This record gives sequence, structure tokens and C-alpha cells, in this order.
Amino acid sequence: MKTVIILLGLVALALGSVVPVHQHKYTTKDVDAKFVEVQRKILWLFQDVEQINTDDEYYKIGKDYDIAANIENYTNKKAVEEFLVMYKSGTMLPKYHVFTIFKENMREQAIALFHLFYYAKDFETFYKTAAFARVYLNEGLFLYTYYIAVLQRPDTHGYVLPAPYEVYPQLFANLDVLNRIYDIKMENGIVDSDSAAQYGIVKENDYFVFYANYSSAFIFNSEEQKLAYLTEDVGFNAYYYYFHSHLPFWWSSTKYGPLKERRGEVYFYFYQQLLARYYLERLTNCLGPIPQFSWYSPIKTGFYPLMTTYYTPLVQRPDLYVVHTEKNYEKVRFLDIYEKTFHQYLQEGQFTAFNKTISFFDPSAINFVGNFWQDNADLYDEEVTKKFQRSYEIVARQVLGAGPETVDKYTVMPSVLDFYQTSLRDPVFYQLYSRIMDYIIEFKEYQEPYSSQNLLFSGVEVTDIEVTKLTTFFEFYDFDASDSIFLSKEEMKSYPHTFKVRQPRLNHKSFTVNIDVKSDTACDAVVKIFIGPKYNENGFPVSLEKDWMKFYELDWFTQKLNQGQNKITRKSDDFVMFKEDSVPMTEIFKLLDQGKIPKYMSEYFYSMPNRLMLPKGTPGGYPFELFVFVYPYEAASKDLAAFEEFLPVNKPFGYPLDRPVLDASFKQPNMYFKEVQINHEGEVYPYTLNVPSYFTKPNVVPKH
Repeated sequence: MKTVIILLGLVALALGSVVPVHQHKYTTKDVDAKFVEVQRKILWLFQDVEQINTDDEYYKIGKDYDIAANIENYTNKKAVEEFLVMYKSGTMLPKYHVFTIFKENMREQAIALFHLFYYAKDFETFYKTAAFARVYLNEGLFLYTYYIAVLQRPDTHGYVLPAPYEVYPQLFANLDVLNRIYDIKMENGIVDSDSAAQYGIVKENDYFVFYANYSSAFIFNSEEQKLAYLTEDVGFNAYYYYFHSHLPFWWSSTKYGPLKERRGEVYFYFYQQLLARYYLERLTNCLGPIPQFSWYSPIKTGFYPLMTTYYTPLVQRPDLYVVHTEKNYEKVRFLDIYEKTFHQYLQEGQFTAFNKTISFFDPSAINFVGNFWQDNADLYDEEVTKKFQRSYEIVARQVLGAGPETVDKYTVMPSVLDFYQTSLRDPVFYQLYSRIMDYIIEFKEYQEPYSSQNLLFSGVEVTDIEVTKLTTFFEFYDFDASDSIFLSKEEMKSYPHTFKVRQPRLNHKSFTVNIDVKSDTACDAVVKIFIGPKYNENGFPVSLEKDWMKFYELDWFTQKLNQGQNKITRKSDDFVMFKEDSVPMTEIFKLLDQGKIPKYMSEYFYSMPNRLMLPKGTPGGYPFELFVFVYPYEAASKDLAAFEEFLPVNKPFGYPLDRPVLDASFKQPNMYFKEVQINHEGEVYPYTLNVPSYFTKPNVVPKH
């Protein structure tokens, strides 16, 4: 307790206030004994994955498991044989090497291992196969593939996976935090409590807490660092990792699941919404639009990640980085040709190749266009893609990441763009995907804007909207970083989770949207709520025709309208596009003892964290535009049943802001625009919450 008081006293000295620590609040659901048994097995394979515990159950199973002898227990024998050829040849990524899905040979191994996991005919075979991989294969390769397999297999659907920042803490915490964790581990605890507290290390109950800053507290090479509290947020980066795990670019929807006809649309919607959310944060931080770049001019924005994997540090990209150098000539030429090829398609109004003709005047062509830019396995067919296609995204990440060439195929000097867990940290990530979205939006110009008749809900009028006060603030949040350290054999018996990182994260107070709707008849409706810019970065009113893609979808819900006046109350805690914070794995095990699991981690793991719903406000209030749209309800088609929580009707994702708009068409009685102010309380800059004590000491020369 003494050390806690010391640290909080130092923070109070710097700030004049104390910031509370977030308390996990989560919804649970009951599960039966069989579910609990399977859930425990799934979770144990994530424990201390960089080490092998020879006393654990998985080791005893995996060590002696013979895949070839059990080939009858897989539904795709060819996939098993392909994996065994790769495994027995000795060409797979060795242990204790960095794994990245963006390197071709590693990606082929990951796909082969995923097939092995996916085609196991039952959970028992899957678990034994996973135990084998846990014992014998590269740690990163195993984690990546196992995570996706649990999400994709029908018999593991609904089981809880640990938050990525617990599994990969080194990809979510800066190096200074990890070094302090290593120090305490090597010293076997805090030696000097007073000294440790001054450097953000305290003991609370049975665990150590390490106060962590964002990288903006150490370096400020550009104005982009103002957004570190968002771009380095553990939940924000986990959200992006979930998106990839749910729909990997190498994954074939024909083989593994639905969405074949909407996959490219999902790609566009996800990145358009991600960039819209990012843009709103730029506005309140007095930053302009997302910068553009050229492959033939220096990249203005450098990036210094201050991070490391277990084996190599993450590469830094200097300011004014020159892309077009001799080592990148061929790659830049490919990227340039890829973009020009798409422009040629646009000029012709269609795509024709590989026995396909896609008219860009057809709204469903968004599926092809999205697949084209992601270069996923559904673009043409699997064999054509494998033989002829080369990914624009992957090559662009390699070029912009600034990683050096390595001496062998197993060694990687990664940048943050080499991992989905870290990509959002780099400002150039948003510049790259803004570039891709601009090309897709050019295609969207072929789509006829919705007319007034398309958007009108006859007999329905939104008469008023009231929104309670919108307020953001920073609060401390703890996450378990125990998997960043190595344990002794004795420690592995108890799996102590005693190292927590405490970091200020953005949050907001709960609010309510009250909507008054008048209807001539009783009917079923869908209500959508968007938030967007009211004014641009120069203070001028935003034109919806120009900036429709900058609106961020907050919520949708179905509503039965009665004849006459309807008062609809919608609480922000119920917004369907967001989820609660992930529950620590230690808490999940405690819940399993009670026959419960966290509901949102089971059903809505891929949603944006609720705490990031609103962009950070300002002390005096920052103006935004709230847009409410009410339209007729229509049940979703069967092929979209798995995604009905995001697509309640047979409309495009993001409807009606899914294509260029006409201002005149968005003046319907079933629409309502309202200016709202987002306020911010407490500290404006999160790094000031963790000021080390030596910053607070006056620079006074002692008397002699």
C-alpha cells in the first residue's frame, strides 16, 4: 500500500488529480459441464506459449501423437498429406523465429497447418493435432493458426479466446514496459519499493503493476503522434486482429463459410469505417485529412515503434523515407502498374479476364472490386489466384515498412506493418488504406446515387432527436502481460499471472439517444445512427455529397412503430456495433468454475470496443453531426444469417451511406440531422497521467 500511495502522490503532484482504474464489468452466460471441459482445453494451449511444459496434459498428448497414423480422422486426406510432406522435409519455420503471415513461405505453412486443424473430423482430433503443433512447431505459427482455427471450426464456434494482448503482450506494450517487467522478474520482486514506485512499478495484492505510457511520451517526431492513445490502444489493435482472424485474406469462402457474394463489400465497409473513425479523431486533435503519398517521393511520416519481438526489434522508418530505391524498383513498379490497371478497368467500365466479365455499373461489382484490392482467395478461383496473382497489400506493406533484406528465408526483421496486432500504430497504415479506399470510391462513382424515392419511408417522419451529454475521459486500464516473461519449471506448475500493465485509455460516459417518430400506420422499421463531421478541419460546414464516406455507423436496431407518435429511447450501452472490454484469462477460468463465460467474448468478439465509440472531445465541446435514418424492415437472406447482427436487411453494408449521395435526396422526413457536442473531462493528454517522478522535481542547484 505504501508504494501505491507514493506513486499516486507523484501523479497527483504532477496533475492535481487522481485517475481511477477501470473496473471490469461484463455480461455472462451459462454453459454446461461439457462446454466447460472443452473451453479449458482450448485456453490451456495459450498458456506461456513460448515455453513447453513437459508436465502438462497437452505435452503428453502432443508428444506422441502421430498424424499419419490417424489420417482417417481427417475429412481431407490430401490436406493432411500436403502438411506431412512439408513437415517431414524439414523446411518449416523453426522454433524461436519471428512468424509473419506476410512472408510467402510462412503463409504457405500457416495455410497447411490451418487445413490440418480445420479438417480434423471432431474436437478430440483437433485438440490432439493442436497439442502436436504446440509441442513441435514454431510458436508464432502455432498461435496464429490455432486462433483462426478455433474461430472457424463449426464445433468450436462460441468458445472464448483470450484477448490478443494477453497472448502477444510484446506486440501491445512498448519496450520500456517490457524491460521493467523483465527487471522485476529477474530480481524476483521489488527490491526497493520507493525507487520502483518512482518509475511506475508497484505491488498491489498478489501482482505487480507497471504504469505504461504511449510512445508519444517518448518521441514526437510528427503531429501524428497526437493520436497515439487511439492508434496504440490495445482494444483498437485487437479489433483489427479479430477482423483478420475472422476473414483471413488467404481464406476461401467457398470452402470454409458464407459471404462469397459479399466478401469484397465487407472489405470495403470495414476499412471505410475504420478510416472514418480515425478521421473523426484527427478532427478533435486539430489534424487535417489523412495525408497522401507518392511511391516516387519521400514518405514524410516516419515511425519509431519502440517495440520488440522476443527475437528482434521492430524496424524504424525515418522521416522522409525514400521508397523508390534500387532494392524497391521492381516492387514500386508492380504497385504502380496495379493501380494503373485498375484505372484502366474504370475507364472501360468493366473488368474482363480469366473467363470473367464484371460490369462496374452493377452495384454487386463491389464484391469483385474489394476482392481485387485485398487480392483474396475469392478473387478468381483458388488456383488462378495462387498461380497468377500477387498481393498489392502485401507488397505495399513490405515497401512502406522499411524492413531490411535478411540473409535467409527463416529470418525476418519485421516492421509494425508485418503484424495485424501492430499495424494500426503506424500513421502510414492509414495513408495506405486511404489510398486504396480512394480507388474503390472512384469505382463507386459508377453507382447511381439513391433517389428521394429510394430513401423515402412513406408515412414515417422523424420529428425530433435529443441526445444526453456526450463526455469522454481517460481512465487507467489493466491488462495481463505475464506471457511476456519466461517461467521456471516450478512457476509453470501454478501459471502465476502476476504482471499487469496499467495504461490510460479513452472512454466515455454512457448516454441516451431519444428519437421521436411519427408513423401513419403500424409497421416494422430499422433505425440507424451515424456520427460524422459537422465542420471540416478548416472550420467550414461539411458537404454530405463530398464527405459521405467520413460518417461512422454507431448503431442499428429494429423497431415496431405504432400508428401515431412513437418515443424511442436507445442507450449507448446497447449499441450493437460495439462490445465490452475483454475479460482477463484469469477471470475466465474463475467464471468456468461457476459454469459461466463472458457473453461478448463468445458472441461479439470481433466488434469495436465500446469505450472507443466516440472520438475524444474537447473541454469546451467539439461539434459533430448525428444522422438518424429510419427505413422499412426486410429480413436478411439465408446466406447472411451468420452476419445478421450487422446486416438486418438485404441492404448494402453502411446503407444509405454506402455510395455517393445527392444532398437533395437526404432531406427526407424519415431522416434527421442534429449537431451534437462531445466534451472531454480530465486530462487532455494521456501521457501526463504517467509522468515519472523526475519530471516533477524542480531543476534547482543545491547550495554548497
